[in-house]
Order: sequence, then structure tokens, then C-alpha cells
Amino acid sequence: MDVVASSPPPAWPRALGRSLTIVVGTALAYAVAGWLALQLRVPPDYALVVFFPAGVAAGAALTLGWAALPGVALGAIAVQILTHDAVGASWQHWGILAPAAGATAMAGATAWGIRRAIGYPSAFDEPAQVIRLFFVIVPLGALLNASISVPTLVARGIILPGDAWGQWASWWIGDALGTVLILPLVLVLLGEPRAAWAARRWNLALPLLLALLLGGSVVRLLADAQTQQLRLRAEQAGTQAAQTLQRRLDAQLDALEAMGQLLARDPAIGQEAFEDAAGLWLRRYPGTQNFTFNWRVTRAQRPHYECCDPGWPILGRDADGRRFPAPDRDEHMVITRLAPLETNIAARGLDVMSYAPLRTAVERAIASGRPQATEPFRLVQETGVQRGIVVYHAVRAPAQAHTVLGIVSSAFRMGDVTQAALDALPLQHLALCLIDLDAAPGNRRLAGADGCETADAPAALPVRTDWPLRFAQRHWLLRLQPGDGFWRLVAADARLHLSASTGFLAVGLLAAFLLVISGQRRRTEQLVQQRTLELARSHASLMQLAHFDALTGLVNRSFWTEQAHTVLATARASGQEVGIVFLDLDRFKHINDSLGHTQGDRLLQTVAARLQGCLRARDVLGRFGGDEFVVLLPWIKGREGAATVARKIARTLDEPITLHGTQVRVGASLGVAVFPHDGDTVDALLRQADTAMYAAKAAGRNQWRFFEPTMHAHVSRRLAIETALRQTLDDPAHSGLSLVYQPQVSAQDQRVLGLEVLLRWQHPALGPIPPGEFIGVAEDAGIIDRLGAWVLQTACHQFAAWHAGPQAPLLAGVRLAVNCSPIEFARPGFVEQVLQAVAPLGPLVRLLELEITESLLVQSGADVAQRMRALTERGIGLTGR
Repeated sequence: MDVVASSPPPAWPRALGRSLTIVVGTALAYAVAGWLALQLRVPPDYALVVFFPAGVAAGAALTLGWAALPGVALGAIAVQILTHDAVGASWQHWGILAPAAGATAMAGATAWGIRRAIGYPSAFDEPAQVIRLFFVIVPLGALLNASISVPTLVARGIILPGDAWGQWASWWIGDALGTVLILPLVLVLLGEPRAAWAARRWNLALPLLLALLLGGSVVRLLADAQTQQLRLRAEQAGTQAAQTLQRRLDAQLDALEAMGQLLARDPAIGQEAFEDAAGLWLRRYPGTQNFTFNWRVTRAQRPHYECCDPGWPILGRDADGRRFPAPDRDEHMVITRLAPLETNIAARGLDVMSYAPLRTAVERAIASGRPQATEPFRLVQETGVQRGIVVYHAVRAPAQAHTVLGIVSSAFRMGDVTQAALDALPLQHLALCLIDLDAAPGNRRLAGADGCETADAPAALPVRTDWPLRFAQRHWLLRLQPGDGFWRLVAADARLHLSASTGFLAVGLLAAFLLVISGQRRRTEQLVQQRTLELARSHASLMQLAHFDALTGLVNRSFWTEQAHTVLATARASGQEVGIVFLDLDRFKHINDSLGHTQGDRLLQTVAARLQGCLRARDVLGRFGGDEFVVLLPWIKGREGAATVARKIARTLDEPITLHGTQVRVGASLGVAVFPHDGDTVDALLRQADTAMYAAKAAGRNQWRFFEPTMHAHVSRRLAIETALRQTLDDPAHSGLSLVYQPQVSAQDQRVLGLEVLLRWQHPALGPIPPGEFIGVAEDAGIIDRLGAWVLQTACHQFAAWHAGPQAPLLAGVRLAVNCSPIEFARPGFVEQVLQAVAPLGPLVRLLELEITESLLVQSGADVAQRMRALTERGIGLTGR
């Protein structure tokens, strides 16, 4: 017996697994090293004092090859996400890819430079090699990341333009130090020659790790001290701002209560005296919009108030500041005295009880006897975008505390009040937001940028940003969000960064020294082992494009034919029967032209889905192009089995289909051929099924027929008619086409009302051909529009000639009726074609009628309706038939 040697298992799975391991391992190591480096970050800098991942990336690219670079990119993206979170910036931006690309380029360039200038595998134990590595190759490679990343972060606004050069230098130094410190550790773990690097674990790796741990601990302590100092500065600024604003708010209430006491003693104070009294407070507290005295006017007092004293109408207002006559109520609180009057005249006569938010504050002020502020709203007299509030205080008679004389109020433009109160404080680069916690959600912002009351912007440092305030029985909140500029203003000098860099530079020099010293023990025997990494090449699947129809997802002609050959070969061997159904949609061209190609495509997709629902799992449905579909029916029970499928398809396709809100009926003509009775090859069966399909179409459409040998004669005549019709349209004058004009006579007085144009064809070779036969051929062949254009043009010329001759009196008022095919009417250029044909008629065009089918009216879309309007506007009549 023959002995067949078994082939070894393929190597690509192992290579692919190793590549994936390298990518994942490099990404994890890079991310962990990045997290450790972030613990040494000196706020508020984006660049780190030392960037350990740079050494991980360079070492991985050098020892593991280019397969590590995708892992470097993934790890760099993860570190960028962590860094963005640390500095309070959004990482959901394509800009994080720039530092990732810079880190990958730096790793690849550093590894390439080492291989070119020093060589690898190498133990790096000669002083010249170490100098080239640490003082030439690594610093040059580190230039790449800083030069790519810093400009991108400046463009995004994460690094301030004024800090660009400093951040670039810090970034470059951090990457260079990180590579110098971590690359020897990576080489100890993964470097080649393996024996040379494994021997250095104790005399290189251990001292270097201890030095890194000590240096990192010192830097962490210094960074924590600076962070605490920055946090204290921010909170001090916030506390000072809150206290200053609270004092200003308390002073506003004092002013309001002083005005209330004045009005209690003299409630009938005149406008000029009121403005003099209020002017003192308005000048002292900028941002105060006005002071008002709202008279209490009862229902009985309203007529006198509006007609005599003071003699202006009492008005209401809505949320948008629109004014209207105040509705009747038991009592009104009407703004009667204002200061200053000139800039607040729009508020005079307003009944604050007519607007719910103001009425609530007024009622609370009366009930409590204390000043009460409203929710923020738009002041009537406001011309800008600032939010305003009004504080109300009840004015009572001195001897009758229960008697309310009116309400004294003061309106504030909160942006101006806040700015005036805090203008003297050093609050540069602090985003301010004043919030009313008692207001309804969505209406809490008093001052600050839109949305600041809901924004949760991260800060460069976790500091307190909210301070509570109390004003006129409401709970407010002052939010101060420090920006990058604030940290730059209050940050300490560069001594911390310089100390940290100097310390890590000393550790790097220690690493260089240890490399040279430990390399003296390197063995002379070197093991050079190269492993070829086979990367699996993924081939894009072309099956869908090569074997399936892109529109419907059905198999195409080539794949269907391939499967049909296989099925017929099996059927020949087993003596089984196979059916082929060739179907053509009856009204697809009309629907496609009238509703557009997009709806035509949807129709084909719907038809394909319905056909699939009629078939068995083993049947093969294919689309051969256009509106032609072919079904392969393996293992049927003779003609009866094929007939069952054909009937089911015909019923399914006869059901209406909804396209863009319009219901259409498409129908189909089906031809059926059965193997082996109607043919022994795929091509023969397709020809017979196609012939049977044409016979079904000639029988009235939405029909199905089995192939019969006598059908060839019918198909031949149909093809002859189509060929002759095309030739006829090229030269209609010598082809036998003619028009007859059938009179339309009134049954009452025998008067001729119109002439209906009828088309006749006496072909020289084929003889007389009835319109019912050649019209259908013209529609199926797509030349009905040419035929219709000839009929309309010829009829118009004849009608115009009669009216120009002696027959004109007999034709007075007689209309000319011309049939129009729905397919013609649906053509985009139909209107222009008609207008060109009727040009000889001149004013007689009003006697022309185009007869269209009711099906066109039922299925007409906006474009068809537009064509109808265009024709009727030119005087052309349209009638249904």
C-alpha cells in the first residue's frame, strides 16, 4: 500500500496569534506606563515631566519589530484619553489621533535609528554605542512626537498659544527621558541576544528600578504640594467672590427696605421726589435697573385710576414681555412711580399681579413682610439678552400694619449687577455662573453664559466651584469654573519642573553607566535568530459582487446559469424533471417612467421579496436584468408542479404594491418550460420559457403559459412586427401608416361634434395589422412615444389644413380627439413634444383633446399632475377613456 506523508500544520495561525499577542501586550504595557507617568504630572501642564510610555514604545518596536506599532497606536490613544480627562478636556475628538500618530512615528523612527546607527541585536555595552543611543538617536526621535502633537493641541485650544514653546520643550524632554529610563528595562526583558540581556537583571534592572521609584516618589510629593497650592488659590478666589457678591446683594435689600420706609411715610409721593430719593441708590449700585412703587388699586378704584389719577390704563404682561389690558381682578398692584422714568417708561402702568411669576413673589412678600425675589425672567424694558429679577417689599401704613399701601420693587439686570460687584476682584480666566436653585428647571440661570447652570465642565484640578448665596428668601449659587488661563496665572515658577527633569536626567545617566559596566560581562557567543513574521493576508470577499444582483440580492445570470447546469446534470443522472419559469413584469416601464427610477428600484425589490415567498428553499430565483426574473424549479412533479408555482406567482404579483403613497398593480407574464420535455440544455430551456412568456403577454398579460412548439410562429410574427414598426417610424410616409378620422355625431340633431383620430397600418409585406396587435408591440419595445408623436403631429397638420381650406365652415366648433398612451404621457419630455406638434394649429389648439386612460389618473403622481396643468394652461383639453 502507498504511504502518504502527512503535511505539517500551517504556520500562519501561530504567526497571527503571535502578532495579536504583540499588539495587545504592547498596548497594555503602553497604557500602564502612561498611567504611571500621569501620576507624576505637574499641573497645569499638559506635557509630562517624564513620559515612560516612550521607552515602552521604542523598546517594543526595537525588540518585537514593526508588528508592535499598532499596539503603540492603540496604547497611545488610551493614554490620550486619560490625559485629556486629567486636564479637563474632551477626548471625543479626532485630534487625539495626532499624539497617537506622533508616538507611533517616534517609536518607529527611534527603532529604525538604532538599527541603522548601532545595529540590532546588540548588547549596547560599548561607550560609543551608549552615547549614540542616549545622546543622539533618542533625542532626535523624541522631536517627532512633540512636533506633531503640540501644534494639534494648540489648534484645539487645549494648550495655550503662549505656552506652545514651553510645552513643546517639556514634551520633547519628557519623551527623551522616558525612552532613556525605560528602554534598558524593556531590553532586559525582551532584548537580543537573550543571554546578554538576561544576565543584567540584577546589576542593571534592579538598581534602575530602585532609582526610578525614589525619583518618582520625590516628584509625586512635589507635584502634590503644587496641586494643593493651586487648589487653595482657586478656592480663595471663589470664596472672596461669593462674599463680595453676598455683601452687594445685602446692600441691595437695605436700599429696597429704605425706600419702603420712605413710601410708608409718604405714599402719595410725586414722581420727581420719588426719582430724587431713588437716584441715590441707583448711582451707588450700578446694575440696578429701577425702583418702582406699585400702588394698590382695588376693583372699585380702577375706573378712577385709569381715567383721572394718574390717568393711564392698567396693563398686564406675558412671559415674552408683551403688554395688554390687565384682566379684571379684586385688586391690582400697578407700577405708578418709577425711577428712572425715561428708561423704564415701558413698565409704567403694569399690574404685576397679572403675570404669575411676579404675582407669586408679591403674594409672598405681603404674607411674610420680608423682601421677596422673583425667578429670573426677561424684563419688559430689556433690550438685550440679560436675565432680570425683581425684588418686592410690601409697604404698610405706619399705624395699621395689616393695611398694605402698595409694593416697592427694584429690578436688576443680573449680568450688570454681578459684573459691578466683582469687577474689582482678580477673577481673570474664571467662568462665572449665577444660579437660582429655587427656580424651575430650565429657568435657573441668572448670569453667565447660556447653559452654564447645567454644564458640567471638568476642571484642570478638582476644586470647589460652587458657593451658596441667600437673597430675598431665595437660594442662589455662585459657580466659578477656573480655566487653563487661571492655572497659568497662579501656578508656581518652573523650579518644580526643572527639579523633576534634573532628577530623572541623573537616573538616565545612571542607566547609561550601568549599561556600559554590565556590558563588560557580555558573552562573545551571540545567538542570532530571526523569526519571520507571517502576516495573514485577508482577501475581500468578491462573492456578492460576482454572483449576486446588487439591487435585489438575487443571483445574477451567470451564477443562476452555473447552478442550472449543475441541477440539469443531476436530473439527467436521476431521471427527474426540472422546471424553468421566465417572467417579465407587465407594466414596469410605465411605472418606472411615471413614478421615477427610485420607485422603480423599490418595485423590483418588492417583487423579488414576493417571489421569494412563493418558492421552496431549494428553488433558485435570479434576476437577469431590467424586469426579467427566472426561477429554477428542481425536482418538480411534471407540469402540474410547475403550474402550481406559476399560479402562485401570478396571484402574488397581481396584488397591489404601495410605492411612495401610491398603489400600483404590476402583474407579470410567465413562460414555463420543463426539462427534459421542452429542451435538454439550459440555453434551450431558457429560449422556450422566453417564447412561452411572449405568448402569455400576447394573451392579455398577467397570464402564464407552458411552452408549445406552435408558439415559435407567434414569436416570429411579433419580432417581425417590431422590426417593421421600427423601420416604419424611420420613414412613416412609405410604410403604410395612415390616420382615419371617425366623426362623433350628436344623437339629437345629427350634428358633427368631433373627430376621433384612429391609426391604421397596411404593411406592404405583412398586410393589414390591427392596432390591438401593433400598439402592444410598440409599448413593449419602448417606441410608443415615437409612434404617438407621429400620430399627433400628422393629425394636427391635417386639422390645420382643413381649417385653411373650403372645409373650414363645416368644421366650425368640431373638436379633434387624439388617444394618448399612459407610457407616452409619463415621459419627462412629453409636454414639450405635444407643444411642438400642435404649433401648426395656432388658436385652433382649443379644439384639441387628448384622451388619456383612467389608470393614468389613478396612479398619477405630482409630476403627471404638473404635466396635465401645463397642457390645460395652453388650451389643450384632456378627457378620460
